[in-house]
Amino acid sequence: MRFQKLFILIVQIMGLANSQIKWEIVSSNQSELIIHLKSKILSPDDLKPIDILIGLPSKVLPTIQVQSSNESYHPYKVNNKTYKTEWIQNQKVNDLYTGTLRLTPIKESNLFFESMIIRIPFDKSINEFYRSNKIHQYLLAPKIVNWSIAKTWIKPKKEQLLKETSLPEGTWIKFYLTKDGVYKISGNKLKSALTDGIDLDPRSIMLYTGSAFGRDRTYEQTQLKLSNTLVPNNLIEIPIRIIGESDGNLSDDDTIIFYGRGPSGFNQKNEGILWHQNLYFTKTVYWLLIPANNSLRGSRIETANLVSESPEKINYGLSYIHSEEDLINPNESGLSWGNNTIKNGNSYSFKVNIDSPFDSQSAKGIIGMIGNEKVPTIYQNTNHKILFSTNNQELANMDWLSLNHKSKSFSFNSDILINGDQTFQIKNFSENPNSEPFFDYFTLSYDRELKYSEPFEFYSPIKSKKITFIFEGNDLVIWNISVPSTPVNLPLNTFEKNATMNIDLPSENKQKFGVFRINDLESVSELILVGQKKWNLLRSNLNGADHIILGPKEFETQSQLLANHRKKTIYVPIENIYDEFSGGNIDPIAIRHFLHWTQKNWSTKPYTVLFMGDADYDYRNITDQSRIKVPTIQLGTRYSHSTDDRLVSFNGIIPEMATGRVPAKSNDDVSNFISKIIEFENKLPMGLWRQRITLVADDPARPERELFELSMGKSHTINSERLAKIIPNFMETKKIYMVDYPEVIDGSTFGVTKPEATQALFNQISSGTALINFIGHGNPTQWAQEKLLIINEERNDINSMQAELKLPIWIAGTCSWGQFDAIGQDSFAEELINSSINAAAGVITTTRGITVSSNIQYLEKIFREIFKGDSVTYKSIGSILQSVKTGSSDGELFHFFGDPAMKISIPTQLVKNSKVSPDTLSTLSIGTLSGESPFLSGEGYFILEDGYKEVKKLFNYASRQEEISYQMNGPTLFRGSFNYENNILSSQFRVPKDISYSKNPATLRFNVTDNSNLQALGSVTGIKLTLGPPSNDTQGPIISFETENGRNLRSGDFLKYGESIVVRISDPLGINLTGEKGHELILTNNFTQVETNITNKFIYDMNSINTGTFLINNLPESDEISFRVNAWDNANNPSESEIRIKITNSDELSLINLFNFPNPMSMDTKFSFELTADAEVSINIYSLEGRRIKKILPELCLLGHNNIYWDGKDEFGQLPANGAYLYKVTAKNSSQKIDQIGRLAIFR
Repeated sequence: MRFQKLFILIVQIMGLANSQIKWEIVSSNQSELIIHLKSKILSPDDLKPIDILIGLPSKVLPTIQVQSSNESYHPYKVNNKTYKTEWIQNQKVNDLYTGTLRLTPIKESNLFFESMIIRIPFDKSINEFYRSNKIHQYLLAPKIVNWSIAKTWIKPKKEQLLKETSLPEGTWIKFYLTKDGVYKISGNKLKSALTDGIDLDPRSIMLYTGSAFGRDRTYEQTQLKLSNTLVPNNLIEIPIRIIGESDGNLSDDDTIIFYGRGPSGFNQKNEGILWHQNLYFTKTVYWLLIPANNSLRGSRIETANLVSESPEKINYGLSYIHSEEDLINPNESGLSWGNNTIKNGNSYSFKVNIDSPFDSQSAKGIIGMIGNEKVPTIYQNTNHKILFSTNNQELANMDWLSLNHKSKSFSFNSDILINGDQTFQIKNFSENPNSEPFFDYFTLSYDRELKYSEPFEFYSPIKSKKITFIFEGNDLVIWNISVPSTPVNLPLNTFEKNATMNIDLPSENKQKFGVFRINDLESVSELILVGQKKWNLLRSNLNGADHIILGPKEFETQSQLLANHRKKTIYVPIENIYDEFSGGNIDPIAIRHFLHWTQKNWSTKPYTVLFMGDADYDYRNITDQSRIKVPTIQLGTRYSHSTDDRLVSFNGIIPEMATGRVPAKSNDDVSNFISKIIEFENKLPMGLWRQRITLVADDPARPERELFELSMGKSHTINSERLAKIIPNFMETKKIYMVDYPEVIDGSTFGVTKPEATQALFNQISSGTALINFIGHGNPTQWAQEKLLIINEERNDINSMQAELKLPIWIAGTCSWGQFDAIGQDSFAEELINSSINAAAGVITTTRGITVSSNIQYLEKIFREIFKGDSVTYKSIGSILQSVKTGSSDGELFHFFGDPAMKISIPTQLVKNSKVSPDTLSTLSIGTLSGESPFLSGEGYFILEDGYKEVKKLFNYASRQEEISYQMNGPTLFRGSFNYENNILSSQFRVPKDISYSKNPATLRFNVTDNSNLQALGSVTGIKLTLGPPSNDTQGPIISFETENGRNLRSGDFLKYGESIVVRISDPLGINLTGEKGHELILTNNFTQVETNITNKFIYDMNSINTGTFLINNLPESDEISFRVNAWDNANNPSESEIRIKITNSDELSLINLFNFPNPMSMDTKFSFELTADAEVSINIYSLEGRRIKKILPELCLLGHNNIYWDGKDEFGQLPANGAYLYKVTAKNSSQKIDQIGRLAIFR
C-alpha cells in the first residue's frame, strides 16, 4: 500500500517538461572561468537552477561577475529569494578547494534573462602547482567542470598523522547503560565476571567509554553542513571512585561508583539545557579494564576544595523532565518518529512523575507534535488544532497546517504541579476530520525542593555567585556533574536531618549536580568478559588498500572471495569499526570516521568502498522488523531521503570516495552477488552486446491527466533523445519507446498495459546490452504506469530476464526505484542486484522522487562521463557516478547498487581508420569491411544498420490527439562474425533487398577481440545504399536443427533436459535480418502457438555471408516439444521447417525404436535406434541355432538417433545364406548396460 501511494506522488514531484536551461564553458584558464547560460522557459520545471562544481585555487570564493541580456517574461510563480546565481557550497574535496555554483536565469518575479555570461576570476598569486594522482583522476575529474585547469591547484595538506592514545594491555569487560546517572558495581559482581588467576589490584582498575560520552555524533555531523570535521579520539577514561580499594585487594563488599550517560539525555549547549534524543542506538557501551600491569593507577574522582558558607541560601534547584517514546515513523523514512496519533475529537493522556515541586516559582514546558493526515491529500495542508492541559487547566494550544514538526513553548504557575504522577492531556479539536497528528514529546522544567527520596539531578537556578544549597536528607553524596566526563565530589556540612553544600557558581553555564546515597544507586545489570583486545586493527598508520568492502563479520568469508578477485582490497567488519571509532556504540558516523582515517593515515588510500549489507530507516529496531547490516544516513524528517554519500563526505556534503552498496540480508544474497560478478568478469562474453545501449522511455500519455502536464509526458522520450545524441557512433543504440507499442486494456485505474514493450525489453536483455537507461515515471517496484516492469504478488519480471552472463548496467532516471531503506519491501533495484545470473551487474538509480530537470541534468552528466571525448572511460562505475556528486541535494539521490570498483563492460580501445568498400552499396551486393586491428590476431563481430529516420507518433491525450517526434533506428541489415590475422581486418557482408531507402546513410559497427579477450570497438559511417538489380533466385533458405555439439536433430529424436537446440539457416543470398513486417525470423511453439521474433538472435557463422544460427534455450519443461521456424532470404523468398523432440530428464539408459533397414536385406543394412544417453554400442548377429556369425565392435553413440552400418559379411568375409537371423544390440556406459534382440532376413 505504501508504494502505491508513492506512485501517485511521483506525478507531483517530477515536475514538467524537459529542461530548456543550458550552459557551456566559453573560456577556462588560470585567470578566470567564463560560463554562458542560455535559457528558454517553457514550463515551471525550467525554473529549477543548475548546480555545478568548480575547482578553485584557494579556499576564498571568488566574486561572481554576471552580465545579463535579453530580459523576458514567463508566466510561472517563482520564489526569487530562493533562485539566484550564487555560491551555495564551499568545500575542500580530495585536496582541491571547490565551490558549488548555482546557476539560474531568474531576475525577479516573472522575469528572466535569455542569456547570461558568468565570469569567475581566480587568484593570480597562486604559483604552487601539484600533480594529480590516481585518486584525483577517479574522484575529482568526473565532477569538476574546469578540471583541466583546476588539477594544477590540488594541494595535499601536510598534516600530522592522527594518533590514538595507546591503551594499556589487560583484561577488558564491557557493559551497557541506557540512561544518565550514578551507577555502582560491587566487588563480588566484578570478581564473578573474571576468570581465575587474574592478579587484581583495584587501584589499577580503569573505566572507558566512547569519546562522545554516551551520545551519538551522527545527527550533528550528517544533518548539518559541517566542514573540516576531524576524526575524534575513540575512548576516553572517565574517573571512578572505588570504596575499599586502599588495601590493594578487591573484596566482595568493595564498590565501584561512577557517573555514566546513556544514549539520550539532557545536554547543556551554550545557555540552554536541551534534550538529546538518540535516534541511532538505545544503549551505550562502557569498558572496564583490568591492566596486566597492576602497578598502573586508574583515574579517580577528585574532591573539590572547601568553600566558605554563603549568606545566600536556597533549598531548591532546577529540574528537567522529558517524555518521549518513539513508536511510529509517519513517513516510513527519515528521522521523524512520533508516539500515538490523536484522532479528530479525541484526546491522548500520559503521565509524568514529578518529584517535590517547589510551588513558589513558575514552570516552563515545550510540547512537540507532528502533523499527520487520516487520508493523504495532494497538498498535505490539513489544519491541526490541539489543546494541551493538566488538571483541567490549559497550558498551551497549537494551530498549524502541514505535516511538519510543530512545537510550542509555554510557562505556567508551578502550584498546579503535584508530587508524584501527574497526568497531561492533548486534545485534537481541529474542525477538519482529516486531522490526526502525532504526539512527539513533552519537556518540563520546574524548580524542585532539595528533598531526598531517591537519587536525583538538578541544575543551579542561578549563576555567578557564591551560594549555599540546603538539602533535606542524611548520608548524602553530591557530585558536580557539570562536566559529565569529569565529575567532582563536593564536600558537605552534615546535620541530623539535612546537609548543606557551599559552592562558588561560575558565570558561564548552569552547574549540574547529582545527589545520591550509595545504597540507593542502581547496579550495572550485566558484565561481559571480553578478555584481551586490540584497539588498532584499523586505527593504525600501516594499512593500505585501493578498495574496501565493509560489512558485518557474518559476511566476511563470502566477501573475501571478491576481495581476492579484485586485488588490493580488504574486508573490514563493521563491528571492528564500531569498537575502534565510536567506542563500541552502534553509531553510524563511526563508518565515516574510519573511512576518513584511511584517507589521512593509511599508506595506500582507498578510493572505493562497497557497503556489503542492507539498511533501513529504523536504526533502533523500534518496528521489530529492522535488519540493518550496514547503516546508511537518513536525512531530514518530512522530505527525507537516505544516502551513503554522507558516510564519505569528510569536509562537508560532497563525497570524497566512490561508494556502492549490495543490500544483502543473508549469506545467500552475498554469495549470489559475488559469484555473479566474479563469473561475469572472468567469463565476460565477447560479442556485439558490449557495444549496445538500450534507451527506454515512458509513454507520454499516462499518468498525466491535465493539459498542462502534457510536456512532462513528452519529456521522457525527448530527454531519451538527448542522451542518444551523447552516445558515439561506434555504439549501437536500441530504443524501446513506449509510445511505439500498442495498448492492452487491463481494467486498472488507467486502464492499459503495454505487454509488447515489456517483451521487447526482455528480448533486448536476452540478446545482450551493456547499458539499459530508463526515463519515466516509477516507484520502488515499478516502471511506468503501464507496468513496463513490476514486482508484486502476481508478477516478478526479474524471473523473465535471461541475460545469462551478458549482464547489463541499469541506469534508471525515475523516482524511488532504488529506495533501499524501506522495511518489509525490497525495491526493484535491490531485487535486481541481489538476484543471481540473468539480471544485472549493477544499478544506478534514485532513492527518492526527483524532478524532470534534475533527472536529465544528472543523466547527461553520467553519459558524458562514460563517453568523454567521444571515447569510452576507463574509470570504474563508482567513479563515473561522481559526476553527479557536486554538492546538490538532488545529486545525493543517485545511488549505485553494486561494486563501485567494477568497470562497465564496454571496451575502452577504439579501432581507427576503418572503411567499407565500395562506398556505395546496392541491394544484394557484397561489401567489405577493412581496417587495422590493435591486436595481432583474433575474432570480430559486426553489424550493418540502415540509416535512421525521423518519425512522428500520434497518441491520444485528454480526449485529443497529440504527436511526438524522434529518430527511429534503421533496421539491421547484417549481423556476422569474422577472424583476422596480422592486424588486418577484411570481412564481407551482404546488403538485403529490404533496405529502408532512408535519406540518412547506413552505419557499420564492429568489435575485434584478441586471444586474451581484449576487445576494441570501431565503426564506419556514411555508407550509401541504393537499389540493385533483381534476383532470379526463387528458393527459400534451408532450415535444419542440431545440438550445441553439432549432432543433427530430426523429429522424434531425444534431447536431454537442459540442452539447447541450434537452428541453422542457410541460403546463397543470405538471410533477411531487417525484421520488417512479414519478413521476420519467427519461432512458433506448436503446442501453445506462441510466436517469438528471434531476428535479433541470428548471427552468421564465422566469415560467412550465407549461413548462420540462433539458439533455442530454456526449453519448456515437458516430455515433448515441437517448434516451427519461418525464415526469409535476402531476396525475400520464404521457408518453413518444424521439428518434434522428446525430452528426457532421466539418466537411465534406454534403447528405443530399434530396427534395421532394409529388412529383408540383400547385400548390406543399417541398424537404426535411439539412445536416451551416450553409450558404447556393439552388435552381435546369430543364426537361429544360436551360432554367432558376426560381431560388430563397440562404437560411441550419442544421445538421440544413431545408425550402425553392416556390410552383410560374416566373420570370414563371406555372405551368409538366405534365411532368418537374430541380432543382439548391447549399449553400455559407465554405470549401465542394456541389451535388445531383433530379427532380420537375408534374401538375394
